[in-house]
Amino acid sequence: MRKQKAMKEIEVTIFAFWQAVADQEEAALAQFFTPDAEIFWPNTGERFDLNGYLRANCDYPGQWTGKVEKIALDGSYSISRVWSREGAAARAVTFYQWRNGKIAQMTEYWGDIGPAPDWRAGLGSV
Repeated sequence: MRKQKAMKEIEVTIFAFWQAVADQEEAALAQFFTPDAEIFWPNTGERFDLNGYLRANCDYPGQWTGKVEKIALDGSYSISRVWSREGAAARAVTFYQWRNGKIAQMTEYWGDIGPAPDWRAGLGSV
């Protein structure tokens, strides 16, 4: 029962975290991280400390929203679909390392959402 409660708390935290990301509210977003948090975006080779991550998220040009599609039962990762008001869409696969209920390390892989390239037509199912 205790483990179930802890997993539910992590799930609620991840949903609230993504809402703060979409709202681009620095103070609300900062509360989810430890002060020494490290954030990695391997697709672009970037590594952020907390302040750099807050700047990258809160200073993002334009507004967007998203929906959490999946959360691992242990809170180790989530998959979210995000989109801008201009129509761009992506998926973020986010891996979390937690310390005392806060994100100590986060690694995010972002990928565009769209059709498969022509050269793969017919190779996979949709």
